Amino acid sequence: MKFFIQALVIFVYFPLIYGFGGLTRLRIQQETVEKMSKEGKQHFEKFQEAMSTLDKLNNQIHGIDTSNIDEEHMKPGSSPRENPLMYQGDMILGDADTKYLIEEAKLKVEAKKSNKTGPDAEKEIIDKLKKNRAFKKNAMFKWTFPIPYFIDSGVNQNIVDTALKNIEKETCVRFQKTGPFNDKSGLRIFKGSGCYSTVGRSANNKPQDVSIGNGCEVNGIVQHEVCHALGLYHEQARPDRDNYITVDLSAVPQKWQRNYVKNTLDTADTYGIPYDYGSHMQYDKMSFADGFKVVMTAKIPVYTDTMGQTLNMHFNDAKLLNIVYCKDKCKGGIRCDNGAYENPNACGTCKCPFMLGGPTCNEVVKNPPQCGGGSNILKATPQKQTFKANGIKNCVYLINADNGKKIRLTVKGEFKHKRVCQVEEGTTIKFLNDKTINGAAFCNRADNVPITSEGNQVYFNYIGHENSHYLELTYQTA
Repeated sequence: MKFFIQALVIFVYFPLIYGFGGLTRLRIQQETVEKMSKEGKQHFEKFQEAMSTLDKLNNQIHGIDTSNIDEEHMKPGSSPRENPLMYQGDMILGDADTKYLIEEAKLKVEAKKSNKTGPDAEKEIIDKLKKNRAFKKNAMFKWTFPIPYFIDSGVNQNIVDTALKNIEKETCVRFQKTGPFNDKSGLRIFKGSGCYSTVGRSANNKPQDVSIGNGCEVNGIVQHEVCHALGLYHEQARPDRDNYITVDLSAVPQKWQRNYVKNTLDTADTYGIPYDYGSHMQYDKMSFADGFKVVMTAKIPVYTDTMGQTLNMHFNDAKLLNIVYCKDKCKGGIRCDNGAYENPNACGTCKCPFMLGGPTCNEVVKNPPQCGGGSNILKATPQKQTFKANGIKNCVYLINADNGKKIRLTVKGEFKHKRVCQVEEGTTIKFLNDKTINGAAFCNRADNVPITSEGNQVYFNYIGHENSHYLELTYQTA
């Protein structure tokens, strides 16, 4: 029965999101540009020329033999965010970014010919880019607020409006819905072929395209594409990504391997934000795969199924936007704990990570009545204890251990069946010291999964959507 349910999920999911299968490059290009604005088509044409140059350079860097690659027929992945003509599947880069990438790729080709590899070679490349003035600090073309936007016919206006309001709720970013315009910068949200956006503000006097096509009308995906327009890149392309995920390029068709090139663009500055497997800018484990192979594996394995969040942007996603756009909004009138920060929408208060609360974010949030009475703070000891929850409810708990102790957990349960374990749809466990990072999310069935905390605190959230859902968590000091 379990296999049937999982197979059914895949069967339903696959045709819903598959956007480009079995098409020629020309046909994909025709479908991609069909509903773009005039300016969008012109920008995309220049972008395609740059990508052609970049692809040739990347093939040299990675030793890809193109003689056996059918460039006419494309074999894209199973997601509307995997358009083979886009950068990393859903991004159209500006002129400055493509020029930077091409210059960087040329230097990498030179380094390869000279047998230079490793961190020293990378540093030498960055130094040369700086010297050649191809490296521009804070090169991202920032927006001023409110950002005007209009929605073309065919797009679910309620989903888009709600997604943008949710961004406003978490950040100081502001949008203003208007009728169609063509004489100022802003966003034109339309039903194109798949989900994609230009990265950063691309012009002063024209709206730029954000495509919300079939399979894209989900809160977190709309936010993902709009965040590209605000200047954000993908999590899996961060310069430090190899410290957190393993990328198996053998599971990726050769012509798609360029989608896993790491950023060294200064526009991809991490601003001190930690790598977050639960970021809505992180693609899922099978992105760009040859079939249903796993490409990305978290170096903390229990996080692998957390990658690919589509329901909402999360704490560190909003924090990054607030650092970039809102740092001067408040005067620093409050000290916040656990990676929290002053709320730009309510200066003098703290913006807390998920599951944390209190004036300075050093407490566990309070539970609603359906979670039962009593404290939601548990104490780990050397003796094994068991926590149980079941049915339809949403409850948060904190497990404490003495200073210097770690907590050993075993997770068992039945949750919502999904390919990606969404934070809002199962059990999420925060066991890392950095509480801003999303917890590992559990869905489907968990059979005695072991976890050991980094420190002496574990926060966890049980969400049950059906009476059959349950969590059984054993815990003790390690």
